[in-house]
Amino acid sequence: MRGDFDWSEEYRHQCLVRYVIKMRRSDRKEALAFLNRWEQKHKNTKLEDDVRIQWSRGNRGVHNDWRLV
Repeated sequence: MRGDFDWSEEYRHQCLVRYVIKMRRSDRKEALAFLNRWEQKHKNTKLEDDVRIQWSRGNRGVHNDWRLV
């Protein structure tokens, strides 16, 4: 049963971006290391770009926060 959860690829990506942002808030070096490991295993993803964009827009990893502008 899915309930009210959204398991789309886009939503999961947004959750991962928020996770990295939360990590960055507590330990920037660990967040960068995580991104490095992620990019080595998942080529051509936009995770790092989206983390940077969301951070610049003021997203600090709050649940369901996704900033379009």
